Amino acid sequence: MAAEKKLSQYRHAQARSMRDHTNGQRRGKPANGIALCALAAACAAAAPAARAQSSITLYGIVDAAVQYGKFNSTVSPTAMAASGNLQASRFGFRGSEDLGQGYRANFQLETGFNTYTGVGGGSTMFNRGASVGLSSTRYGSIDAGSLYLPIYWVYLGSDVATYGLSNPAAIMSLQHTTTLGKSGTGGFYQNAVRYRTPNTLGGFSAELGYSFGSQNASGQTADGRNIGMNMQYAKNGLMLGYGFNRYQYYENTTTFTPSSQLTQIVAATYQIGNNVFGANYLYSKRTDSTAWFASSFMVNAKIPAGPGDIELGVARRIENAEARAMAYNVGYVYYLSKRTQLYGYAARITNNSHSTQGFALLNPTYAAVTPGFNPWVVTAGLRTSF
Repeated sequence: MAAEKKLSQYRHAQARSMRDHTNGQRRGKPANGIALCALAAACAAAAPAARAQSSITLYGIVDAAVQYGKFNSTVSPTAMAASGNLQASRFGFRGSEDLGQGYRANFQLETGFNTYTGVGGGSTMFNRGASVGLSSTRYGSIDAGSLYLPIYWVYLGSDVATYGLSNPAAIMSLQHTTTLGKSGTGGFYQNAVRYRTPNTLGGFSAELGYSFGSQNASGQTADGRNIGMNMQYAKNGLMLGYGFNRYQYYENTTTFTPSSQLTQIVAATYQIGNNVFGANYLYSKRTDSTAWFASSFMVNAKIPAGPGDIELGVARRIENAEARAMAYNVGYVYYLSKRTQLYGYAARITNNSHSTQGFALLNPTYAAVTPGFNPWVVTAGLRTSF
């Protein structure tokens, strides 16, 4: 009888709420708040005493810019539309379910797109990650899917710009596209699993990740296999981080002898008042017959000024074959609101006679330039999020 009474209360409350909502729409007013409260109370009374509470969030970023620059010695200065110069345009879904006793089930699906054309950002539906996992306040979390692996988070943490890793920045020009190379710090790993420690270690955290790689039908290929880890400490405005990554690939697809690219990074950030400073050092080498290596350092700063942030960065990269490059950027991010910003950047790369680094993320056609040429670019845009 009690259950029937609760069900009857629920149905009456639902019908009353629907009438109030319809009338409110016709009058241009919100639905009756009392009815909504009655509906919520009836639902709670009629529902079984279950622990699980779930939520799903739709989120995204939309970013569009224009840019003007001289991208190579062989072309005149060029004006272009550009998508995602401050942050890549994207949308995604994030969900979580409370399983009780400190445990949760989580998932995330994210895809990128070009703001100007509407074209998806990759050949896969969720090219910016897809994962599912379990987390515990006591034991940490484990996730599986298409994931960033641990070294990425140390790399991102060293960039103190408003959102980090903007396309014109020095860190992206010299580290994302070359020094990190096949280690894939700037990208996602397929067939990956990842473990993170809980947030209860007094500022310390650690992470371990593994990718099964390309994983052909027999599961025997080493191509694309990856293992990495990080350790970080963050407290009182200071962040210290270390990351390691080993990526396997075949230099020779006839002999199928696996080679590796090994990458290490150390990074630090420090906040003084409202000013934030960051730095990193990277070293990467390959074990194949090319004997390739590269090292790079970066320093940058975010300095509040008026209704926005001044952003400064400089990076230097050394590669084998005597290639040397420097990159510089200065920018300003103006807050129209918490979610919407106007931004402007100027950036330049200087190459010695052995180096060919271009603005790969701003104009992929000229990712490599004439040896010794120094490309430059200015860009302005609008970013908003939801």
